[in-house]
Amino acid sequence: MYRRKLMFLMILVLLMTGCVKITNDLDSVVETVISSRKTSTNTVSMGYELYIPTGVKQSFDSEYNQVLKVKNTNMYLYVDTISYYYKNMLNYKPADSYDYYYRKIANNDKTGYIGINKSDNNLLYGEIVYNYTKIEFYTEPSEVAVVLANALIIQNSIKFNDELISVELENRTNDGRELKYELDSPKDTESTFSDYLQEYVPEEEVEVELPDDN
Repeated sequence: MYRRKLMFLMILVLLMTGCVKITNDLDSVVETVISSRKTSTNTVSMGYELYIPTGVKQSFDSEYNQVLKVKNTNMYLYVDTISYYYKNMLNYKPADSYDYYYRKIANNDKTGYIGINKSDNNLLYGEIVYNYTKIEFYTEPSEVAVVLANALIIQNSIKFNDELISVELENRTNDGRELKYELDSPKDTESTFSDYLQEYVPEEEVEVELPDDN
């Protein structure tokens, strides 16, 4: 217990001071963040609140889609309030879908998984599906622990507002918009990632740094 608390304090200090390396042990990072009892939030969006750690910049916010930047890495966040509201079950991808890191995660009623693949140009492509949200990123191997810790802190902190979500769903139904009842996600190939982001974030709103698809 003492070791876990000490590790958590170290992660918080490192995140706040902007140090590059937290730990090479990704399992320790995941366990420490997921087990945190931190409940505060500092940012409000459509139907939910979240905590954005010190050192993370919110560069785009469009209701359920956000771009958050830590160091030189963009993290693309999608919040699925519809799946949350209807308590849809998550479809897990198998461990063999990823060649660098995979782990299922759970904290009470919050569940999900982390999957990281090796990519071209010595980068890592990661996706974290957790707490009815999804974060995707490309990053250097030396930065993956920091990115992973920040992403999980954000996802773990999200609190949904049932009343506002209910009103929004009613408005969507009344104006004839189609509702999706599953966690939306891009295809798994790297070549589709940039196409997905073009729909996810308007090109004129944010500059997206991605490796070549070739």
